[in-house]
Amino acid sequence: MRKSSSLFLACSVLCAVVLLAGCGSNPNSSIVVTLSPSSAQVDQGGTVNVSATVTSTGTITNQNVTWSLSGAGCRSTSCGSVTNQTGFSATYNAPASPPSSFAVSIMATSVANPSKFATTIVNVQAITVSIQNAVTELAAGSGRYYFTNFSASVQNDPANGGVTWTLTANGKACSPACGTISTPTIYYVQYAPPATVPAAPANTPTLTATSISDPSKSDNDTFTIFDGTAACGTGGNESLLNGQYAAVLQGWTGSAPNSTPLLFGATFTADGTGKITGGVDQFNPFVKESYTNASIQPSGSSYSVGPDNRGCLTLTDMTLTTYTLHFSLGGISSGVASKGDIIYFNQQSAIPSRASGILRKQDPSAFSLSALATNYALALDGWETSNGSLKHYALAGAFALNAGNISNGVCDANAGGHVLNSGGFWGTIPSIATADGTADATLQLPGANPGMSRLTAYIINSSELFFISFDLGDGTGGPIVAGRAIASSASFTSSSLSPNYIFRFTGNSSGATAALGVASFSGGLAGTVSGTMDQYAVGAASNQSLNGSYNLDSSTGRLSMAGAGNATLPVCYMATPADGVSAFCVSTDANASTGVFDTQPVATYGVNSLSGNFIFGTNAMNDTAASGLSGVATISSGSLQGTQDAGTPTGFTLGSAISAALSIHNDGTGSGGPNTVAVTNGTVLYVIDESSGAAAEVQVFEQ
Repeated sequence: MRKSSSLFLACSVLCAVVLLAGCGSNPNSSIVVTLSPSSAQVDQGGTVNVSATVTSTGTITNQNVTWSLSGAGCRSTSCGSVTNQTGFSATYNAPASPPSSFAVSIMATSVANPSKFATTIVNVQAITVSIQNAVTELAAGSGRYYFTNFSASVQNDPANGGVTWTLTANGKACSPACGTISTPTIYYVQYAPPATVPAAPANTPTLTATSISDPSKSDNDTFTIFDGTAACGTGGNESLLNGQYAAVLQGWTGSAPNSTPLLFGATFTADGTGKITGGVDQFNPFVKESYTNASIQPSGSSYSVGPDNRGCLTLTDMTLTTYTLHFSLGGISSGVASKGDIIYFNQQSAIPSRASGILRKQDPSAFSLSALATNYALALDGWETSNGSLKHYALAGAFALNAGNISNGVCDANAGGHVLNSGGFWGTIPSIATADGTADATLQLPGANPGMSRLTAYIINSSELFFISFDLGDGTGGPIVAGRAIASSASFTSSSLSPNYIFRFTGNSSGATAALGVASFSGGLAGTVSGTMDQYAVGAASNQSLNGSYNLDSSTGRLSMAGAGNATLPVCYMATPADGVSAFCVSTDANASTGVFDTQPVATYGVNSLSGNFIFGTNAMNDTAASGLSGVATISSGSLQGTQDAGTPTGFTLGSAISAALSIHNDGTGSGGPNTVAVTNGTVLYVIDESSGAAAEVQVFEQ
């Protein structure tokens, strides 16, 4: 009996010791701490209330917590503070003026079991100030509207206090020597430069936007005031550019893959000595504010032309935006150029922008509706926003023009590979400004968002017009485009179609494409078409046959083709041959391309088919990787030597030497060196570089 009693007592004592030691049954060991909220965001000076809950599967001896604060990128009081602390809640107070945004951890630790805790992450957003349209240079000058608007963006300011504006040079107030600011608001201010470039340091002023809510937060824009009337220097050949000219350019702003399209157009008067005496321009960055009919300020504009006919042009408009362009001039008659290739590269702000296009001399005698032709063929290309995505848009068509009314319009359009059936369109050119040859125009264009598109028309002469959109590509309107119209006939016969054409196309759907080729027609209003096409798409080159039938509509000049070969044939609209254009075309495949047919005389071609001095450029840029090129070249016995200016995705270069050995076959096709394809009609040379990684673009050499 004693033996049994001792054993029972020993077991009882052992169990009591085990229970006191925990042995898996201590209720504090299963504690869980949770916080609400688990994460938060707060502006500087703001507060966040945090509550804690302590639970357990067993009995909790103490449900309270203690609070602590830690943070990356801050120390001590710069992290803020935790106040109103109780056993189950606390308030986090963000610092009133942190130097920058940071994150803190608010930790609640169980009193009953300090190994149990939970954390709330709070992102503290410090006020930031940024000047939206910072520039690196502005032209000195004067004029009634000669100023620029600066705007400031203020983030994370719960008081929405905005900014104050100051203008200094070398840390000291400098107005009016360095310019003046006027009509300031808490988000905007106008700046007008002095009439002439001031002495240092006033020639490099700093505009500062300072947060009203937190004066420790600001943004600065330091820029150089330059002399726009002498920005291009002197080339010695300024008399080559004399009279009124118009330019249309297409390109990109921003860096890939976030590039967005841009359009630029201008008409200006060059006096033959390097001075710009007037004109207007327009700028459409597609997704931001666009403008048109902005007066060019002679006091901030100038040009120069060098001995090789390459030149520089600065156009400063009433918004105080200076566009620096470079060009090459051709079509010279009686010592004056009638055409040119032109490129733009943004040198005024940190936002990379580049564009390329063509320059044409205007005929002021055509600046009236009565002077214009009655029928035109038309080509437009650009971009359309549909369902939030950007799609390349291409259109070719024809229309009649009578007293400013665009009627009997027919067209074929391609929006990102979605081919729109031939249909009608209409519009107006209500009046023409006799001073510069521009007009507000409207066109009802087919597309995902059909509606009346607003464009500026530039009258080149009675037979040629430029069109440039000034609507925004925000998806609410029609396509945003630029293009040309060339006079055409009111009716067409079998003689309207030449036996042979060379053609070029550029487009961009799932990727940028460029194509060159030759096409031969059997004759008559209907018959067969044959030829070849070299296409370069998304880094891959291919050669395709063109075999099929065609039909030419005698009333509209619409040339439709049906292919039996391995290429999808385009639809074209015939024009009266002018400026290298015999027809405007649009592809019916996924590339959404626009193109040009240029007459190719019947001949046996070779390297001696081309000789003399040429200008060259890339015209429109549909590829975000494309370079805007403008230059001059001499071709002799198949040897091409020249000089080019280039605006590339990575920078801007002037005066680079180029050379190529041409190989031309009997049909006018050939190459311009390794990994290139070329085609000529004896007057114009088209070249595509198909090297690995090259952009999909067509280089055009013309005299």
